[in-house]
Amino acid sequence: MTTRVTVSWHGENRFVGVGGSGGPPVLINFTSGAGVSDADAREPGGTTPAGPKPTELLLIAAAACTGLDIVSLLGKQRVTFTGLEIDVSGERAEDHPRIFTDLKVLYRLKAAPDALPHLERAAALSMDKYCSVSLSLKAAKTWRCEVEPPR
Repeated sequence: MTTRVTVSWHGENRFVGVGGSGGPPVLINFTSGAGVSDADAREPGGTTPAGPKPTELLLIAAAACTGLDIVSLLGKQRVTFTGLEIDVSGERAEDHPRIFTDLKVLYRLKAAPDALPHLERAAALSMDKYCSVSLSLKAAKTWRCEVEPPR
């Protein structure tokens, strides 16, 4: 199964990503790179970033993916809970390409204390077996380039 997204440049340092599933577009804030300042990635005339940074989107995707696993696995175990929050923090290398060298995931489940072993088991299964985003960070990569004439 192939998953496809398209990211298009919208001038200056603004990009818009669209998933193949037809969901709403995502505005991407690009504040790092050759010659790019934080001010370049803000909304025109504003102080608010135009959207998440690509590296933040990666962590958001990993958190959402593992969150879906947790909800599903706990549901199958009939664990009752009223909320789930996932914090992901990543340490990045000092030198380019500034890859993530360490990721920390904290799951906060609103449930009775006896749910902890179930949460720990679900988290381990998600990270080691089911979370396609986290596991994809190890994926092989291929690439190619094309140039289209301007219209």
